[in-house]
Amino acid sequence: MLQDSPATRDSAPGRADPETPAPREPRYPYAREMVAGGLYVALLIVVLRLASAPLSNTDTYFHLRFGSEFLDGWSLRDPGSVSSFATADWLPTQWLSEVVMARTEDAFGLAGVAWLYGLLLVALLTTLYLSARRWAGPLLSVGLTCLALLSASQQLWMRPQLLSFLLVAVTTAAWLRTREDRRIRWWLVPLTWVWAMVHGMWPIGIGLGVVAVVGMALDRTLPRPLLLRAAAVPLLSAVAAAVTPVGPGLYGAVIGVGNRSQYFSEWGSPDYSTVDCRALGVLLVLTVGLMLRRGVRSWTDLAFLLVAAVCAVWSWRTVPVAATILVPLAAVQSRAGRSPATPARRPERALLAIGGALTLLALAFVVPHTADQPPSQPAWVDPALSSLPAGTKVLDSWDYGGYLMWRYPQLDLLMHGYGDTFTIAELQRNTDIADLAPGWDTDLRATGCTIAVLRPTAVAYALEHQLHWTVLHRSAAIVELQAPPGWSSASGG
Repeated sequence: MLQDSPATRDSAPGRADPETPAPREPRYPYAREMVAGGLYVALLIVVLRLASAPLSNTDTYFHLRFGSEFLDGWSLRDPGSVSSFATADWLPTQWLSEVVMARTEDAFGLAGVAWLYGLLLVALLTTLYLSARRWAGPLLSVGLTCLALLSASQQLWMRPQLLSFLLVAVTTAAWLRTREDRRIRWWLVPLTWVWAMVHGMWPIGIGLGVVAVVGMALDRTLPRPLLLRAAAVPLLSAVAAAVTPVGPGLYGAVIGVGNRSQYFSEWGSPDYSTVDCRALGVLLVLTVGLMLRRGVRSWTDLAFLLVAAVCAVWSWRTVPVAATILVPLAAVQSRAGRSPATPARRPERALLAIGGALTLLALAFVVPHTADQPPSQPAWVDPALSSLPAGTKVLDSWDYGGYLMWRYPQLDLLMHGYGDTFTIAELQRNTDIADLAPGWDTDLRATGCTIAVLRPTAVAYALEHQLHWTVLHRSAAIVELQAPPGWSSASGG
C-alpha cells in the first residue's frame, strides 16, 4: 500500500529519536571502503582484459564500414547501401557513433578502436558506480555495479549501444535527484539531442522522463508550477530529437527498427537460465526487497521498478537497460527513511580518477600489440576473398557479413546485421535461405550469388551435397563454395 512520506519530527536538543537507534562506531571504520575499493579495481582489470583483446564482435565492423561511408559522402537524410540486396529507404540512428569509430580507425587503426572501447567501458563502470553512490555506501554501490555489468555481459561489445546503457543510468539518476532536491535538470534536453545521434535507444530517455513526471504528480512531490516545468523536459527532449541533422524522420526510423526486430535474435525473448539474466534477477529481487523493507512509499519508485521489469522481459537488447535503471533505484531504496550516505572521501575520489586514467593509459600501451588486427582467419581467406572481382555476389552468414563488408568492400553480400537497410521482404528472403525453408534454393538462385562464404552450417552442407556446389576452401570455421556451371540467376533453368 502506497503511503505518504512521514513528516519530519522535531526533537528537543539532546533527546534521541525513539525510532532511530543510536549509531554504533564500527570496529573497523574503513573495512567496507577497502573491500569496495578492491572490487572496483577488480572491475577495472576486467575492463582492461576485455578491451585489450582483438575486436571479435562482427557488428563492430559493420559500424566501421558505415562510418567510413558517411565520411566518404553518404547523406544522412538519403544514405546509400553497401549491398544490392538491401534496398530499403532508411535513415541512420547511430551515425555519430559510427563516424567517430571510423575516424578513430583512420587515425589509429583497430588498436585505436579497441582503446575507444576501453574508454566506453570505463565510462559505463564509473557512471553506474556514481549513479548509486549518490545514495548508497561504497560497498553497496560497487555491488550494484557488479550485478549490472554482469547482467549486460553478453552485450558489452564495441557497439554504440554501450552509450545508451550509460545514458539510461544517467537519466534515471537525474530524475531521482529531481524528485529529491526539486531542481529541474534542463541539461537532459541537449543530452537527448546528442543521444539521438549516437544510438537508437534515445526514446527510452524521454520515456523515463514521462514516467518520473507522472510519478511525482501522483506523489505530490513537486508544487504544480515546478511540476509543469519538469514536464517540459521530456517534451523539449522530444523536440530536440527531431532537430538533429537527420530531421523529424528519425522517429520513423526508430519505428522501422521495431518492425524488423523479429528477424534478429537480440530482440527475442531473454533466456532466464543464463548468467546475465540470473544476475538481473538478483538485482531485481534486491531492489524489490529494499522497497518492501519500509513499505512502498512512492509512486515514482514503483513506476521506475515497473519500467525495469518490462525491460527485463521484453528482449535481450533491453536486459542491460533494466539493470542500469535498477542501479540508482536500488541505491535510493537502501537509504529510505535514513540519512544520506556519507559522501565520497578523497581516497575514494582518487581511486575513481586515478584507476580509470591508469586503465586507459595501460590500454594505450597494450592495444597496439594485442588488438591491432581482427581475430585471426584461416590463411586462405584473405587471398581468396581479396582476389574476387568487384561486385561478386556472395552468399554469407548473418553473423559474418559485418566483418566481410569491412574487410572486403568490393563484395556484394547477401546478408549482414544492419537490418535497417533491408526491406521486410528482403529480410524474410534471407531468413528463409538461412533456415533452409521450403523454396530456399529457388530464392537463392534468384539472387545470382555464385560464391558462398559461410560458417560450417546446414546451409553450407546443403549447398555441397544437395545443390552440388564445389568446395574451393574449407577449414574448421569457414568454407568457401562456388556454384556449379549453368547456375541461373533468374529462372532456375
